Amino acid sequence: MAFRVEIAPRARDDIDRIAAYITAESSFAAAEKWFNGVIDAIASLRQMPTRCRIADESKALGQETRLLLHGPRNRTYKIYFAIRIERPSGGVVRILHVRHWARRAVRFDELQELIHKPPGRGEST
Repeated sequence: MAFRVEIAPRARDDIDRIAAYITAESSFAAAEKWFNGVIDAIASLRQMPTRCRIADESKALGQETRLLLHGPRNRTYKIYFAIRIERPSGGVVRILHVRHWARRAVRFDELQELIHKPPGRGEST
């Protein structure tokens, strides 16, 4: 089953902000390597996005939100996403939010807002 991947504006902002932080703290090369890696990880959701576990934070929502982990142990990023099946052969994976694992867990109201926010134009990888 093939899926189309869309990146919500909030998630794009998250990715840009993280890359800018890595550039400032390390180097442009390190930020570019991280950016390319996270985009590749997101693109991998085109195939079998259900391989990722359901996020603990989503259990009270009534809508499944999944979690893809990206990066080495001490620099792991959480990529929150939702899956919408559109036909028997595929659907849409919508990337909602990206955050460092050490940051506090996403709050219920934040996750609910991300899930119910309508998609913007041109959201795809």
